[in-house]
Amino acid sequence: MKKNEYKCEHCGNVYQKGRSDEEAKAEAKEIFGKNPDDWNDEQVVICDDCFNQMNPKDYPDLVARAKEVI
Repeated sequence: MKKNEYKCEHCGNVYQKGRSDEEAKAEAKEIFGKNPDDWNDEQVVICDDCFNQMNPKDYPDLVARAKEVI
């Protein structure tokens, strides 16, 4: 895989990165309240289509549980 590509952990497709890793981590911190580099679990990357299918705003109870785990 090229440096500017990633594999979606949900659908398995390979995509070009549309933003920097720092921007993606900032979004994850905004959603989950903790910098991904400090998570207790490993980070995974998903594509925009998969993100939209499982948008955290639609599942506040699961986000709350994730915040407890990470």
